Amino acid sequence: MDKILLIDGMNLMWRACVKFGTPPIQDVDDSIIFTFNFFRNLRPLIEDFQPDKCFFVLEGHPQFRYDLFADYKANRIIKLASRQESNERFLKTKDLIIPLLKHLPITMCRAANYEADDVVATLCDNMKEEDLTVLSNDSDYIQLLQRGYKSVRIYNPIKKEDMVAPPYPYVAWKCLNGDKSDNIPALLKPKKALAAVTTPELFDQFMSVEENRANFQVNRQLIEFRSVPEEEIALQEGERNFDLLKVAFASMKFESIINEKSWEKYRKTFDCVKY
Repeated sequence: MDKILLIDGMNLMWRACVKFGTPPIQDVDDSIIFTFNFFRNLRPLIEDFQPDKCFFVLEGHPQFRYDLFADYKANRIIKLASRQESNERFLKTKDLIIPLLKHLPITMCRAANYEADDVVATLCDNMKEEDLTVLSNDSDYIQLLQRGYKSVRIYNPIKKEDMVAPPYPYVAWKCLNGDKSDNIPALLKPKKALAAVTTPELFDQFMSVEENRANFQVNRQLIEFRSVPEEEIALQEGERNFDLLKVAFASMKFESIINEKSWEKYRKTFDCVKY
C-alpha cells in the first residue's frame, strides 16, 4: 500500500501569503517573501508525511455550479474585489510558485471545469486501496472520511491536527446548515439542522415539503464532490531537477534554504517520493 499525499494547492499557497514577524528576505517584493514561505513550509510537510507519491491539485472553474446557483461563492468575489491589492500579490506569488514546483517530484493536477476538491476526491476514489492523506483546512473534505476508504486522513495544517468525521451524515447536515464560506444558503437554523440529520422522523418531515426537497437537492449538488472524468484531469509530473531549483532560489536570495547544510537537507527530503 503506497502512501499518497494530496495537497490542496490553492489552500496551501494562500496560507503562504501571510505576513508575520520580520521578513526572511529584506527589500524585496512581497511575492518573493510569500514564495519563500511556501517552499520553506513545503519541506517539513514532505518530511512529516513521507509520501511515495505527491499530488498538488489546482483549481478549475466549476461553471456547472454557477449555472445551478448564480450566487455560488459570490461573497468571495466581493471580498477579493475589496482586497484587490492582496489578491494581485497572491496571483503574482502563484505565478512564481507553479513553475518552480515543476522542478520537484510532485505531480501537478487540474481539471479546467472542476474545483480542486472534486479532483482530490476523484483521485482518492481511483486510489481507494492506498494510504491517503489530504492536506487542507477545508472542512468539505470531511466527506471523504465517510466514504469507506481503506485508509484516509484529512490533515489541517493550520490547526496541525486531523479532521474527524461526525457521527451523522456530513453532506446531509451541510445541505441543511448551508455554508457561509461558499455563500450556500441555510435551509434550517444550526440546532434544527443537527436535529434533523440525527432524527429520521424530523428529516422525513422536512423532506416531505416539495420546496424543501428542491432546495436540499440544489445544495447537495453544490456541496457534494463530483466525479471528474479521467480524460479531463491534466497531470504534469515534476522533473526532479534540484540544480535548476537551486539556481532559481539563489536568484531570489533564499539564502537560508540554499546554504550548504540546509540545501542538502532540503534535497534529501524529497527522496521518499518514488513516483
